[in-house]
Amino acid sequence: MAYFKSNEQNGENPYPETGAAEADYDDGFDDLQEEEQYVPELSPEEKAERTKGRVRLAMGAGNLFGVIAGAVLIMVLLTLIFSIIHFVVNDMGRSFSLFQTNF
Repeated sequence: MAYFKSNEQNGENPYPETGAAEADYDDGFDDLQEEEQYVPELSPEEKAERTKGRVRLAMGAGNLFGVIAGAVLIMVLLTLIFSIIHFVVNDMGRSFSLFQTNF
């Protein structure tokens, strides 16, 4: 507060009313005219082609997820098979060592 002589307002409004300026403001977006709002209807052939394209896209996405899920499943099954083989080999070694010590 070293730069001010007092804390009182000086009577001037730092934000003058801008009512007239707001009325003249243009945001750059024009209202759509009637002819610009018209959207032509699609022919039955175009609708069928769009539907085929959507179905083809959905089938392609389904195939992609199926391949990914299949690859993950194969990795899990291979891991289980290798762990079972490892367990059987180790268990056979222990079982035969028990037979050798008793006889």
